[in-house]
Amino acid sequence: MERCRSSSPSESVLYCSLSSAARSHIKHISEIITVGDEILRGDVINGNAAYIGRALCEIGIPPRAVRVVADDKNDIKTALDRSFRDADVTILTGGLGPTPDDLTRDALAECFGLSLVEDAELLVHVRSLFAARGMEMPETSRNQALFPQGATKIPNPHGTATGIHYARDDHHVFSLPGVTVEMRQMLEQSVIPVLQEAFPDARCMTRTLRMAGIGESHLLRELGDGCELERSVSLAFLPHHGLLDVRLTALSDDPSEAEAQIANAEAGLRERVGDHVYATGTATLAEVIGNILVNRGQRLAIAESCTGGLVGSMITDTPGSSRWFERGWITYSNEAKREHLAVPTGLIELHGAVSEPVARAMAEGARAAARTEWSLATTGIAGPSGGSTEKPVGTVWVAVASSSGVESRHLQFGGLRETIKLRTAHSGLAFLHRQLLDARTK
Repeated sequence: MERCRSSSPSESVLYCSLSSAARSHIKHISEIITVGDEILRGDVINGNAAYIGRALCEIGIPPRAVRVVADDKNDIKTALDRSFRDADVTILTGGLGPTPDDLTRDALAECFGLSLVEDAELLVHVRSLFAARGMEMPETSRNQALFPQGATKIPNPHGTATGIHYARDDHHVFSLPGVTVEMRQMLEQSVIPVLQEAFPDARCMTRTLRMAGIGESHLLRELGDGCELERSVSLAFLPHHGLLDVRLTALSDDPSEAEAQIANAEAGLRERVGDHVYATGTATLAEVIGNILVNRGQRLAIAESCTGGLVGSMITDTPGSSRWFERGWITYSNEAKREHLAVPTGLIELHGAVSEPVARAMAEGARAAARTEWSLATTGIAGPSGGSTEKPVGTVWVAVASSSGVESRHLQFGGLRETIKLRTAHSGLAFLHRQLLDARTK
């Protein structure tokens, strides 16, 4: 496996590229083309490409390139022509709307020498969608009934932009709308099944280990320069504000072989950094915490200052959180800390609101007021103002209270206000998770 590296200075994804052994199992290659001036200008994040890329990797047809092109017919044709020559599968998004700058349909037809004709069935579909909203179809939307002869329709249950599937010489081109919710449903229901049938020899297995309390640099040091866990498995490190996902991917003709490769790589990771793994798959940190509390018949209260409700939001985003989450306070002012959490005035005056004693008092006060087994408190300076030499912006304290007492931790973050708040919320939950695990072993 090649040396781990950052994909670019501006990206937050680290990866270990595939070794030659892993590459030998890649039988089919895909490319993604996203169309839209708004993406090139940076007005819209290219989330569609990320979603499609993950879906293609999961079925063993990894993308080799992602291209973003302008709303220009010649640019779209050039990208299509190149992709058709270089890859087995091309997926486009965007440019299927009714406005003059929606040119993907025309570009695809011209690129492959297909005639665009008005499809009566599509015209009825577009009109019916407008009628369902009590509206008459604008004449400009009639363009969305045009369809390349020789291509196959991809149904769009929720929008007027019907997708296009064109196949020739074992190459498949799919054109999907840029509206994310429509694109995702069409990809999952219509595109992926077609590809799995067309390329039955594509084999891929992935597993994601979710980690807390460890950064990319620390993980790379633990793994070593070569990331030598399993030569035929690729690793992708995806950090997100204090948490880290490690995705393992194995490509093999034999599913049992891929499973064994993934298992070996996972075992190697757990041997080195297993204490930081909180879940496998898609479970959130809040979900894992909730499962522990429910299994023990215990409940949680929280007291937030600098996070301003983010911890509570993460908790209540979890289905079933009412079974284990009692209540929370956003005690932003010193007065609120005194009134709702019984934090002594003298403690705040002596140490300041952002301090270990105040964080501990907040946690104790929340647990006492809510009469819960556990509580979590956060306090810090999110910036951009409010810092000092002694306590710079990014200074954070988190504390967890239980029947065993109070544990606290100091953290120092950099970055913008939003980043500091998110990292504090995630780190607070990670600290709570660690205390829950430690309590089990006592």
